[in-house]
Amino acid sequence: MKTAKLGILFVLIYLPFSFVGKMDMRAQADAFYLETRYNAAVNAAVEDGANSLLANEKQEEEARYESFKKVTLNREEALNTFYRTLFMNFGVNDDKIGQNILDQYVAALMIIGYDGCYVYGYESYTGADGRPMSRRLESAKIPYAYTDSSGEVISFTLDDYVIINKPGSREWYEGFRSEMSLVAQAEILKPGFPFDEVRRSTILATIQKELKMTLNEHNARSLKSGAAYTFTLPSIPEEEWNNTIDDIGMLAFIQGIPMGYRAYNNYALGGARVVKKSGYYGFYDNGIPYYKSNFCPKPKEIVEVFSDKKEASSKGFHPKECINGRI
Repeated sequence: MKTAKLGILFVLIYLPFSFVGKMDMRAQADAFYLETRYNAAVNAAVEDGANSLLANEKQEEEARYESFKKVTLNREEALNTFYRTLFMNFGVNDDKIGQNILDQYVAALMIIGYDGCYVYGYESYTGADGRPMSRRLESAKIPYAYTDSSGEVISFTLDDYVIINKPGSREWYEGFRSEMSLVAQAEILKPGFPFDEVRRSTILATIQKELKMTLNEHNARSLKSGAAYTFTLPSIPEEEWNNTIDDIGMLAFIQGIPMGYRAYNNYALGGARVVKKSGYYGFYDNGIPYYKSNFCPKPKEIVEVFSDKKEASSKGFHPKECINGRI
């Protein structure tokens, strides 16, 4: 009799926990399914937006085979395409209210250009009816600027082309690093200096700084409207950050969408696939300039990065074979 009572007691205690556990597992499965769908929707929107940055096919050809500095970013079309795909994938393409709600969760949006980036944040204004309104506006171009110890301001690009302003001068000089090293004082332009490392770190620092500022402004605006969610710059692997400066493209952060008992957070990067991929490292060995394939072990100090052997040779670098037989 005592055993039977203990059995009944166990069932009475176990059943509620079992039921709650199954419900929790179901909720987790539903959340995972939603997260997978949302990831696909956001990634597709950013990819479509990035691919729309090129104004036309002819321009894309010029960018691939000549100099992608000629590319005129079709930013308005890229933005429209991003939202069109995003709204369609979230099922609100014909729902203005739903679109406005979804857009509140786009915490930060950025276009990464050849010689600067653009951020898209909200601006508050008063509508015709006197009610407070807001709209997403494009910032002025934000250059990838670096101040050298000489006082010269250098604006970097996604390759080794630079724009330089000398202290006390209103004139700007521009050209490839190898050309500018002859007319500028900046140490960073001289042979043997880790130009590419500083260039990349400057561009990344600019992008991260602007994103943090945009998220802070988004938080301030959200708090005024009564939102309880705090938007933050997520932890992103260094490799993925580096991918953001390999090509012109688009970067979006979506945060705070309710998803069961937690919020959806994700970021997506889309490249326009315009920039030529670097294939050769330029470096110095005993004062002699050499180049070798990026399939070879990476040199301790890379001074330039080239897309092909012809470009490396034209700048005075000599081929050097590595262990695997490649040059």
